[in-house]
Amino acid sequence: MITIKQLADQLGVSPTTVSNVIHGKTDEVSPATIERVKQIVEKSNYIPNMTARNLARNKTHIIGVILCYEKGIGAQALADPFNGELIGSVASAIEEQQLYMMVHITNDENEAIQLALSWNVDGLIVCSSRKREWSCISKATQKPVVFVDSYFDQQYHDYPNIGLDDRDGGYQITSYLIQHGHRKIAYSSDNLISVDNERFQGYQAALQQHGIRYQRDWYIPFLPLNHEKVFEEMLHRKEEFTAIFFASDYYASLAINYFQDHGLSIPDSLSVVGFDDNILGRTIRPALTTIHQDPSQKGRMAVSLLMNIMNGTPPQKCNIRLPVRLIERESVRTLEPDK
Repeated sequence: MITIKQLADQLGVSPTTVSNVIHGKTDEVSPATIERVKQIVEKSNYIPNMTARNLARNKTHIIGVILCYEKGIGAQALADPFNGELIGSVASAIEEQQLYMMVHITNDENEAIQLALSWNVDGLIVCSSRKREWSCISKATQKPVVFVDSYFDQQYHDYPNIGLDDRDGGYQITSYLIQHGHRKIAYSSDNLISVDNERFQGYQAALQQHGIRYQRDWYIPFLPLNHEKVFEEMLHRKEEFTAIFFASDYYASLAINYFQDHGLSIPDSLSVVGFDDNILGRTIRPALTTIHQDPSQKGRMAVSLLMNIMNGTPPQKCNIRLPVRLIERESVRTLEPDK
């Protein structure tokens, strides 16, 4: 690769003159020299050494994005359209800022800290963190950090986070099922932590408000790496409940396909609802009744908030919870009172 000194030797000028023209510092360079430098730079396909420039400015122009999932289910996490849309919107917003993005999947905050330090990123966006230790990452790395869909203890409420009113979403979709005659409603999610737990709390609140006693075996843990085993259990227990609330449209759509492939009619034999309102829920048949959220909005807001922090403007509000709304489609059957 040709260097600035080699360009300068060809032109018979100093390397400083060539460097100034390349970097737009042309106040003391004649128009003729500027034109000569530009022509030879273009002819030589010269590429500036961005690493050296960034190190000199103590900036890398890289934003690190960390998805908090177990390594074994990383591929499954990215298969979910919600995560794909979120990461896509973050990438687009970062590109608009003329920055670059690096993505890593881990559920180990210590690993994330080491990555942030080794990457030497200018800022971090941490998605779906599930443990309070993640809130210490900005202190450990001394980098601006914005969280997405993260929940912390009250003492960490001042960490910037773009989230959702997950509890209200769980409450709305469960109340909808109850209003359509369902009183035996199962809930299925990866775990009962963070986002999934908030949706579960809303589910329980709706049951309690309508005088329905929650049964512990109504919670069915979802196994991302062995979901057919979960669906098989649900089929075996299909007489125990009339509806299932899945914590994501991705899981709900997989379930509908499995159930119907195994002779269970949806919603005639079993009602199914989800959460997200993504492309799978809209295109599957029957189309999925669900809770709407906008992951692209979350991604754009996270990048905007991070840019403000990096530019020295602290957020006016740290813990932002976006509203949700119910989307009614065809995956729920209305039951008679005696059902």
